[in-house]
Amino acid sequence: MKSNSKTKKPPRFFFWRKILSLSDLDVPRNSKIAIDALRTLSLLPTFLGFLYNSKQALYVPLRDAGGAVILQSSQCALAGYWNWILTTSMMRRWIFHYEISSAIVRLITFIVITWSISAWVTSRNGPDQPIRTWIINCFILLITDIIRLLIVSDPKYHGKAANVKDPNLFLKLTVMKVLIFPMSVATCLSVFAVLRQIDQLQYTTSQLMVGNTALDNQLRHSGTTSVISVLVLIISSWTQTSYERRQMLRKSAIKLLLPHNSDRISVQYRFVIGQPPSAHHQLNGDNILKESSIYHDLLMVKSSDIQSDKSRKVFEALRWAKQMEHDYVVKSDDDVFVRWDTILRELSDLGRRSYYWKGFIYRNIPIHSMPDAKGLRIDYGLPVLPAYTHGMLYLFSKDMLDLIVYPNSPRKFVLGDGENIAIWLFGFNIQPTHDKRIQDGDDVCENDMIGKRMNATVYRI
Repeated sequence: MKSNSKTKKPPRFFFWRKILSLSDLDVPRNSKIAIDALRTLSLLPTFLGFLYNSKQALYVPLRDAGGAVILQSSQCALAGYWNWILTTSMMRRWIFHYEISSAIVRLITFIVITWSISAWVTSRNGPDQPIRTWIINCFILLITDIIRLLIVSDPKYHGKAANVKDPNLFLKLTVMKVLIFPMSVATCLSVFAVLRQIDQLQYTTSQLMVGNTALDNQLRHSGTTSVISVLVLIISSWTQTSYERRQMLRKSAIKLLLPHNSDRISVQYRFVIGQPPSAHHQLNGDNILKESSIYHDLLMVKSSDIQSDKSRKVFEALRWAKQMEHDYVVKSDDDVFVRWDTILRELSDLGRRSYYWKGFIYRNIPIHSMPDAKGLRIDYGLPVLPAYTHGMLYLFSKDMLDLIVYPNSPRKFVLGDGENIAIWLFGFNIQPTHDKRIQDGDDVCENDMIGKRMNATVYRI
């Protein structure tokens, strides 16, 4: 006769069900909260280190911060995990051999020791070496965990139900869960972050870029000193949107620019781009070369092409313009429609002027409201910004380039090139001329405007 009751089979993974997990402790309920709170304190150095490293990463350029945050976070997480497992394992052994009160005293002592070691390592490396600090902490915890596994890896510390016939298997599984797997995850994240950061540094850090300006970097000269020469620099980029803008300007505003070459004034222009912003752009650089061979109006300077480095790109373009010896230099953006016929006619009537600077002026702007690429507040030791011209369109005479480009020394860059020009010229007390016909607002449209920012809709028409 068959029994109706089904034979109860043991769970498939009976080994994992019979022993405590890596984070559990077999303690009375009235002591569990206090012990868990004390164990949590072992994570305090890791938590503080993560907050400090994340805060410091915000004070470096965006292109560098991403890799640094991933590197520091993975090392902090690995150190915190190993410290938590080490504290839990030691507590298991103390609970097995001592009373709860004695085990808690030992736990507090152990946490203080780990805090002291972490503080000592941090003080030896300093705040500017966070990655090295946490790698050393991880190494110390790794050695300690290995020693702990050799001493405290007996299955008897994992509860009375633990019935492991092969202690070596138990040790191997513990090593896999505690050491090898977490370290592999942290290593993979670190390698990914390093490779990504190296790639970004290579293509987005202007300080690492060498070489001269490329593409259409040669200009023809008028051959006579009676002709006023004007050089127009239009800041652009490698993006598809910028290409469409250049094409639109070639069909519109540039047609107002070129016919004004005469016996009184000579004008030339260049679209300014930076170095390839990524490996993808570099591999597909044939499009830029093809565009240059067709229009002969592209200038590639030794600067990053990302938006946050626009001021450096403008500076490198001005450094190149200084060698060309034009009487006036006009800077604009590729999303600005400019009445070049009006500007050139006025420059022709104006003639050559010394230390001439013109644009839409902003005055008495507090220095703390000037953001860089990440919204940081840059301290230049000034209560307010000096009078500066809006970056969408401004012009100055060639002698101003000597003051801007020289001396060739390290300088600070902020996102707005108009603000940068004003800061660099602050000590020379040269005041720009205000031109209200340059407007950046979408709701402003006057008949006498000479510069107007075009929104994205215009380029899709």
